[in-house]
Amino acid sequence: MAKLTLHVPDELVAAAKTEAAARQTSVSKLVSDFFRNLAAKSPLPPTDDSELAPHTRRLAGCVPDADTEDYIDYLEEKHG
Repeated sequence: MAKLTLHVPDELVAAAKTEAAARQTSVSKLVSDFFRNLAAKSPLPPTDDSELAPHTRRLAGCVPDADTEDYIDYLEEKHG
């Protein structure tokens, strides 16, 4: 089984823990169930830009070599 790191606001972590406790399960199980349900209901996302909304398509790839994790860390530091 793979490990996944998520960046979510503290209040969502608290809400997820409360919900998991109410359901007598773990947050990991809640997230796994959510992903399983999501995968069962929707097809895989497009692998190219052809199905993106026009504004999104124009922005896709505009920042070459962008590191998503660095950007998330920056936003958390700025707004955290």
